[in-house]
Amino acid sequence: MGLLRDHKYRVLAHFLFYILATLFTVLSIPAIIPLFEMLFQKQMPNFQDPGQVHSISDFISLIKYRFGIWINQYEPNVRLMIICGGLATIFFLKNFFRYLAIHTMAPVRVGVSAKLRQSLFNKFMSLPLSYFSEERKGDLISRMTTDVQEIEFSILSTLETLVKDPLLILGSMAIMIYTSPALTLFVIMLMLFTSLVIGGISRTLRKQSNTAQHLMGDLISIQEESLGGLRVIKSFGAENYVKERFNSILNAYRNMVTKIYRRRDLSSPLSEFLGITVVCCLLWYGAKLVFANEMSGSVFLAFLYAFFNVIEPSKALSNAYFNIQKGMAAADRINQVLDAEDQITENPNALSKKQFEHELRFENVSFRYTNQSAYALKNINLLIPKGSTVAIVGSSGSGKTTLVDLIGRFYDVTEGRILIDGIDIRTIQISDLRSLMGMVNQDPILFNDTIKNNILFGKEQYNESAIWESLSAAHAEQFVTEQAGQLDYTIGDRGMKLSGGQRQRLTIARALIRDPQILILDEATSALDTASEKIIQEAMTEILEGRTAVIIAHRLSTIQRADKIIVLKEGQILEEGTHESLLKRGGEYSSFVSLQSFQ
Repeated sequence: MGLLRDHKYRVLAHFLFYILATLFTVLSIPAIIPLFEMLFQKQMPNFQDPGQVHSISDFISLIKYRFGIWINQYEPNVRLMIICGGLATIFFLKNFFRYLAIHTMAPVRVGVSAKLRQSLFNKFMSLPLSYFSEERKGDLISRMTTDVQEIEFSILSTLETLVKDPLLILGSMAIMIYTSPALTLFVIMLMLFTSLVIGGISRTLRKQSNTAQHLMGDLISIQEESLGGLRVIKSFGAENYVKERFNSILNAYRNMVTKIYRRRDLSSPLSEFLGITVVCCLLWYGAKLVFANEMSGSVFLAFLYAFFNVIEPSKALSNAYFNIQKGMAAADRINQVLDAEDQITENPNALSKKQFEHELRFENVSFRYTNQSAYALKNINLLIPKGSTVAIVGSSGSGKTTLVDLIGRFYDVTEGRILIDGIDIRTIQISDLRSLMGMVNQDPILFNDTIKNNILFGKEQYNESAIWESLSAAHAEQFVTEQAGQLDYTIGDRGMKLSGGQRQRLTIARALIRDPQILILDEATSALDTASEKIIQEAMTEILEGRTAVIIAHRLSTIQRADKIIVLKEGQILEEGTHESLLKRGGEYSSFVSLQSFQ
């Protein structure tokens, strides 16, 4: 309900309009009595003057008395015309205010859904990488799409029912009690019995809806993974395996949703059957009262009309209860994301730091991932002076990428600390810390946009010449000029219109255009051919001049010029030194170089 605070005036107007619509609906019940009187008796009965008004009953009798005197002065045809015109006016006002209520609520429904999606997306952007390693991307997408849509259709759309129908039931019940308390007892019994039956049917609906939403998330995950890995699926002839995997989850989802629909759809016919049963009892008992002259036929028909004004809202409320249960299951899944703990938090008194002046230092740093008992890094002590190039080598799983991820606070250290110019990075504003860095990942991550926008990527101020300079430095200028539209060429989903080497060169250009003070290259040249790599290495020799760089690489040509080489093994620094000094030592690095030379 907190999301409705931004629309409180519209919600209040919605309630007001529905109160007015309900008022005219309730007024239509006694308003049809004169019509029945005209049909049965051709004139209004002569009501007795109550004299002084001491109660609501006296006030109603006074209205009847004066209305009877006024209407009986006209001819029957005129009286009928007046009564029909009055009824038409009442129903017009009822539907006019109902439309205003719906019209007022439309932007609220859309606004709340948009706010939920915005909150979810903002949360995704703020959550640490560790959160996404535990979740499936398709399931998270499902929460932003199908779950939010479920809330809009299941909860927000029922606000009309929750406002209008209880008022209509109360108003109709008041008239029914005034007309005949005995007959009203049947209605009360129906509502109590119906609520017990419907409540028993819907007891497990929320749990089943939650399961169905999870299955939908799994379906979207498989679709996303299969479309992204279509080349691998086809090359391994695994189409049938993927289809069977998808179909098994689809069948489970279909069966669960079928159960949900069957439970939900049972409420309406069941409540209708119960209603008709009571109507039959009412017809039998009411007819006895009419035959005994204890109630007029017109009043009994009005009572039946009032009763049906209770039955329909009661059915709508039972359906609304089912829908709310489904919506609450979706809300639970959304709240799991919104309430997720953001482990990478910024200190309220965080320092602003715009310049990297002296050194980057690791002091006794150890790290392990959430829900993992083994350490990915253990007791790392490392000094990276400003302007130096440090290369990190090691086998897969040795902790190379984890080490550089800690520098940008994509994860926080488990033990120890990382210092920039003697300042713990956890006390620096996150935006300032990351603005000091430029990163090129092993997997070239690009977006379905133009080359220019992929290189700038959020950089508000730019100079086109700077774009071309960064492209030239990354050995990407030639292939960009060959594209139709050049910088305005759209590269497709994940850059699929480009080759792997071209995509990687664009990511290098994206990092270089920001002129970062600390450049992190995680296998940045892994997707390049030998000739392109050699040209880029020569160009980057000038780029890295006076710039701090941390390079993860397997190729000897990439690391042998580094000022310092770190050899990682099982999360620990095994060796540290220059290329020549490590070769002389004849240890792990020497074996690594031997393998490179053999290859």
